[in-house]
Amino acid sequence: MTRNYLSGSIKKGLEIIECIGKSPKPLKASQVSSITKLDRATTFKILTYLTSTGYVFKDTKNNLYSLGHKIFEFGDKSDYLKSLTTLCFDYIKKLSNETSHITYLAVLEGPHIVYCDKVDPSGESAPRAFRMRMDAHSCALGKAILAFKGRDELKEIYKSYSLHKHTSNTITSLDKLYANLANVRKNGYSLNEAETFNYVYGIGAPIMDSKKRAIAAISISGTKGSINIKTTPNLAKKVTETAALISLKLQNN
Repeated sequence: MTRNYLSGSIKKGLEIIECIGKSPKPLKASQVSSITKLDRATTFKILTYLTSTGYVFKDTKNNLYSLGHKIFEFGDKSDYLKSLTTLCFDYIKKLSNETSHITYLAVLEGPHIVYCDKVDPSGESAPRAFRMRMDAHSCALGKAILAFKGRDELKEIYKSYSLHKHTSNTITSLDKLYANLANVRKNGYSLNEAETFNYVYGIGAPIMDSKKRAIAAISISGTKGSINIKTTPNLAKKVTETAALISLKLQNN
């Protein structure tokens, strides 16, 4: 009896992961229940467990579910990320060529960003399964998305994960992060001022969906010699304009 129960639970869990993975956009629990034909109570219990283990990510601001970072450890599994990468590629390639900087595309998974794509102006491409992870609080990509999270949601994200100090410039307190993110919302772009690595600087901007939620971000990366107080205004304009074009494309799809 126990064996049959466990087998049934595992099957349902896999059905839910497959359902979320095949969806081109995050889903509500009710949508997962409808698609999998599982009752809502069972669906919610399994989603709660999968979220706690990292296989599913729940955006607490809107109660939408997407695949968690654990899934990415098994390779390129998400149709959602594939479609997002395809939609963004030409835009970030053009941005890379126009700015002569490496460009990135990433999504947020809890306190980390997961890189989806990278374009180098030299023509060097990223590996097919480009899924490197990095702390969100210390990079332009992460801050561009975190800026559109509510204060309660940020507390939830960081309640069991500390703001790790990578360099002397890394933000290590939530109060300072809140202040920094307020500037991101005001300016429309985020900055990485050697906060993860001493020699890496960056400018990021959010990709917004039709409900004005930051579902991803793009950025350019360089050194202090190429991204500084003199060059930032022009570069930030190019990054934010590109992010706006991608957002519009996404919303019209």
